[in-house]
Amino acid sequence: MTATAQGTPTFRRVDVTPEARERVPGVHVLTLEADIGATGPAAAEAVWTEAHAQWNGKSRAEVRAAPNVAAYRELSRLLGTHPDKRPPSVQALVDRGLRAKPLGAWPRINPAVDAVNAVAVRTLVALGLFDRDALVGEVGLRLTDGTEEFTALGADGPVTLEAGGLVLADEERVLSQFAHRDGVHQAVTGATRRVLLLACAVPGVSEDTCRDALLEAAALLRGTVD
Repeated sequence: MTATAQGTPTFRRVDVTPEARERVPGVHVLTLEADIGATGPAAAEAVWTEAHAQWNGKSRAEVRAAPNVAAYRELSRLLGTHPDKRPPSVQALVDRGLRAKPLGAWPRINPAVDAVNAVAVRTLVALGLFDRDALVGEVGLRLTDGTEEFTALGADGPVTLEAGGLVLADEERVLSQFAHRDGVHQAVTGATRRVLLLACAVPGVSEDTCRDALLEAAALLRGTVD
Protein backbone atom coordinates (compact mmCIF):
# COMPACT_ATOMS: atom_id res chain seq x y z
CA MET A 1 0.00 0.00 0.00
CA THR A 2 1.21 3.47 -0.80
CA ALA A 3 0.32 6.92 0.41
CA THR A 4 -2.33 7.15 -2.29
CA ALA A 5 -4.07 3.86 -1.50
CA GLN A 6 -7.18 3.54 0.62
CA GLY A 7 -6.66 2.89 4.31
CA THR A 8 -3.64 3.48 6.48
CA PRO A 9 -0.42 4.29 4.58
CA THR A 10 2.29 1.67 4.88
CA PHE A 11 5.59 2.86 6.28
CA ARG A 12 8.63 0.65 6.08
CA ARG A 13 11.96 0.64 7.86
CA VAL A 14 14.78 -0.15 5.45
CA ASP A 15 16.74 -3.27 6.31
CA VAL A 16 20.08 -2.56 7.99
CA THR A 17 22.94 -5.05 7.98
CA PRO A 18 24.54 -5.83 11.35
CA GLU A 19 27.77 -4.13 10.25
CA ALA A 20 25.91 -0.96 9.32
CA ARG A 21 23.92 -1.05 12.56
CA GLU A 22 27.17 -0.98 14.54
CA ARG A 23 28.13 2.23 12.73
CA VAL A 24 24.85 4.06 13.34
CA PRO A 25 23.06 2.69 16.40
CA GLY A 26 19.66 4.23 16.95
CA VAL A 27 19.36 5.42 13.35
CA HIS A 28 16.50 4.23 11.13
CA VAL A 29 15.42 5.13 7.61
CA LEU A 30 11.66 5.12 7.05
CA THR A 31 10.11 4.94 3.61
CA LEU A 32 6.73 5.62 2.07
CA GLU A 33 5.77 5.13 -1.57
CA ALA A 34 3.84 8.00 -3.15
CA ASP A 35 2.38 8.89 -6.52
CA ILE A 36 2.82 12.24 -8.20
CA GLY A 37 -0.57 13.69 -9.09
CA ALA A 38 -1.76 13.87 -12.68
CA THR A 39 -1.43 17.65 -12.62
CA GLY A 40 1.89 17.53 -10.79
CA PRO A 41 2.80 18.31 -7.19
CA ALA A 42 1.03 21.10 -5.36
CA ALA A 43 2.96 24.36 -5.41
CA ALA A 44 5.40 24.40 -2.53
CA GLU A 45 5.73 28.17 -2.41
CA ALA A 46 3.47 28.56 0.62
CA VAL A 47 5.48 26.01 2.60
CA TRP A 48 8.77 27.67 1.64
CA THR A 49 7.32 31.07 2.55
CA GLU A 50 6.30 29.81 6.00
CA ALA A 51 9.81 28.46 6.57
CA HIS A 52 11.36 31.70 5.31
CA ALA A 53 9.38 33.68 7.88
CA GLN A 54 10.70 31.37 10.59
CA TRP A 55 14.38 31.40 9.62
CA ASN A 56 15.15 34.57 7.72
CA GLY A 57 17.48 36.77 9.72
CA LYS A 58 18.42 34.07 12.20
CA SER A 59 22.06 33.53 13.07
CA ARG A 60 24.07 30.43 12.18
CA ALA A 61 24.15 29.56 15.87
CA GLU A 62 20.35 29.69 16.11
CA VAL A 63 20.00 27.31 13.16
CA ARG A 64 22.53 24.87 14.62
CA ALA A 65 20.82 24.99 18.02
CA ALA A 66 17.43 23.90 16.67
CA PRO A 67 16.82 20.47 18.25
CA ASN A 68 16.40 18.54 14.99
CA VAL A 69 19.40 20.22 13.38
CA ALA A 70 21.50 19.49 16.46
CA ALA A 71 20.42 15.83 16.29
CA TYR A 72 21.47 15.51 12.65
CA ARG A 73 24.76 17.25 13.41
CA GLU A 74 25.41 14.47 15.92
CA LEU A 75 24.76 11.96 13.12
CA SER A 76 27.40 13.73 11.02
CA ARG A 77 29.88 13.33 13.85
CA LEU A 78 28.91 9.67 14.24
CA LEU A 79 29.72 9.20 10.56
CA GLY A 80 33.12 10.80 11.04
CA THR A 81 32.44 14.10 9.30
CA HIS A 82 32.51 17.63 10.70
CA PRO A 83 28.98 19.10 10.56
CA ASP A 84 30.30 22.55 9.69
CA LYS A 85 32.32 21.24 6.75
CA ARG A 86 29.59 18.85 5.57
CA PRO A 87 26.38 20.13 7.17
CA PRO A 88 23.25 18.00 7.46
CA SER A 89 20.84 18.46 4.59
CA VAL A 90 18.22 20.35 6.60
CA GLN A 91 20.84 22.77 7.93
CA ALA A 92 22.20 23.32 4.42
CA LEU A 93 18.73 24.05 3.04
CA VAL A 94 18.01 26.62 5.76
CA ASP A 95 21.42 28.26 5.45
CA ARG A 96 21.45 28.41 1.64
CA GLY A 97 17.82 29.14 0.94
CA LEU A 98 16.30 30.94 3.89
CA ARG A 99 18.47 32.30 6.67
CA ALA A 100 20.19 35.15 4.82
CA LYS A 101 18.25 35.09 1.55
CA PRO A 102 15.39 37.24 0.26
CA LEU A 103 11.94 35.75 -0.08
CA GLY A 104 11.83 33.39 -3.07
CA ALA A 105 15.57 32.70 -3.26
CA TRP A 106 15.30 29.07 -2.14
CA PRO A 107 16.80 26.38 -4.40
CA ARG A 108 14.65 25.07 -7.24
CA ILE A 109 15.32 21.75 -8.94
CA ASN A 110 11.97 20.42 -10.17
CA PRO A 111 8.46 20.53 -8.66
CA ALA A 112 8.68 17.14 -6.93
CA VAL A 113 12.08 17.72 -5.36
CA ASP A 114 11.12 21.29 -4.44
CA ALA A 115 8.00 20.04 -2.65
CA VAL A 116 9.92 17.52 -0.57
CA ASN A 117 12.64 20.04 0.25
CA ALA A 118 9.94 22.47 1.38
CA VAL A 119 8.59 19.92 3.85
CA ALA A 120 12.15 19.20 5.01
CA VAL A 121 12.80 22.84 5.91
CA ARG A 122 9.40 23.29 7.54
CA THR A 123 9.69 20.17 9.71
CA LEU A 124 13.51 20.00 9.95
CA VAL A 125 13.32 16.31 9.10
CA ALA A 126 15.95 14.95 6.70
CA LEU A 127 13.97 13.75 3.67
CA GLY A 128 14.88 12.26 0.33
CA LEU A 129 13.12 10.82 -2.68
CA PHE A 130 13.98 8.24 -5.32
CA ASP A 131 12.25 7.42 -8.59
CA ARG A 132 10.50 4.21 -7.52
CA ASP A 133 10.42 2.76 -11.02
CA ALA A 134 14.22 3.01 -11.25
CA LEU A 135 14.71 0.79 -8.19
CA VAL A 136 15.22 -2.96 -8.22
CA GLY A 137 13.73 -4.66 -5.18
CA GLU A 138 13.93 -3.14 -1.73
CA VAL A 139 16.33 -0.50 -0.45
CA GLY A 140 18.71 -1.35 2.39
CA LEU A 141 21.44 0.29 4.43
CA ARG A 142 24.80 -1.48 4.27
CA LEU A 143 28.54 -1.03 3.98
CA THR A 144 30.41 -0.99 0.69
CA ASP A 145 32.81 -3.82 -0.17
CA GLY A 146 35.22 -1.76 -2.28
CA THR A 147 34.00 -2.92 -5.70
CA GLU A 148 30.90 -0.78 -6.23
CA GLU A 149 30.83 2.01 -8.80
CA PHE A 150 28.78 5.09 -8.00
CA THR A 151 27.91 8.18 -10.01
CA ALA A 152 26.78 11.05 -7.81
CA LEU A 153 24.45 13.80 -8.93
CA GLY A 154 26.57 16.52 -10.51
CA ALA A 155 29.64 14.30 -10.87
CA ASP A 156 31.59 13.96 -14.11
CA GLY A 157 31.42 10.18 -14.02
CA PRO A 158 31.49 7.07 -11.86
CA VAL A 159 33.97 6.39 -9.08
CA THR A 160 34.76 3.17 -7.25
CA LEU A 161 33.76 3.54 -3.61
CA GLU A 162 36.17 2.58 -0.86
CA ALA A 163 35.25 -0.38 1.31
CA GLY A 164 33.43 0.32 4.55
CA GLY A 165 31.34 3.27 3.41
CA LEU A 166 27.74 3.51 4.58
CA VAL A 167 25.33 3.46 1.65
CA LEU A 168 21.72 3.01 0.67
CA ALA A 169 21.48 0.38 -2.06
CA ASP A 170 18.89 -1.69 -3.86
CA GLU A 171 19.46 -5.21 -5.17
CA GLU A 172 21.59 -3.97 -8.09
CA ARG A 173 23.49 -0.82 -7.20
CA VAL A 174 24.49 1.81 -4.68
CA LEU A 175 21.90 4.58 -4.67
CA SER A 176 23.25 7.03 -2.12
CA GLN A 177 26.23 7.67 0.10
CA PHE A 178 24.28 7.81 3.34
CA ALA A 179 23.62 11.31 4.67
CA HIS A 180 25.92 12.75 1.99
CA ARG A 181 24.96 12.50 -1.67
CA ASP A 182 22.55 10.70 -3.99
CA GLY A 183 23.29 8.97 -7.25
CA VAL A 184 22.04 9.79 -10.74
CA HIS A 185 20.36 6.45 -11.42
CA GLN A 186 17.23 7.00 -9.33
CA ALA A 187 17.10 10.79 -9.61
CA VAL A 188 13.57 12.22 -9.76
CA THR A 189 12.80 14.10 -12.99
CA GLY A 190 9.79 15.66 -14.66
CA ALA A 191 8.95 12.24 -16.11
CA THR A 192 8.81 10.52 -12.69
CA ARG A 193 5.35 9.32 -11.68
CA ARG A 194 6.08 7.25 -8.53
CA VAL A 195 8.57 7.99 -5.80
CA LEU A 196 9.99 6.35 -2.74
CA LEU A 197 10.11 8.93 0.02
CA LEU A 198 12.73 8.49 2.74
CA ALA A 199 13.07 10.05 6.18
CA CYS A 200 15.94 9.66 8.64
CA ALA A 201 15.08 9.02 12.29
CA VAL A 202 17.93 9.61 14.74
CA PRO A 203 18.13 10.04 18.50
CA GLY A 204 16.28 13.33 18.98
CA VAL A 205 14.15 13.02 15.82
CA SER A 206 11.49 10.39 16.41
CA GLU A 207 10.00 7.94 13.95
CA ASP A 208 6.57 9.51 14.55
CA THR A 209 7.98 12.91 13.54
CA CYS A 210 9.42 11.31 10.41
CA ARG A 211 6.11 9.64 9.54
CA ASP A 212 4.28 12.97 9.81
CA ALA A 213 6.83 14.58 7.48
CA LEU A 214 6.52 11.73 4.99
CA LEU A 215 2.74 12.10 4.92
CA GLU A 216 3.00 15.85 4.40
CA ALA A 217 5.44 15.34 1.52
CA ALA A 218 3.20 12.68 -0.05
CA ALA A 219 0.22 15.03 0.10
CA LEU A 220 2.12 17.77 -1.72
CA LEU A 221 3.33 15.32 -4.36
CA ARG A 222 -0.14 14.08 -5.20
CA GLY A 223 -1.35 17.66 -5.51
CA THR A 224 -3.22 18.04 -2.25
CA VAL A 225 -2.48 19.42 1.18
CA ASP A 226 -3.77 17.26 4.03
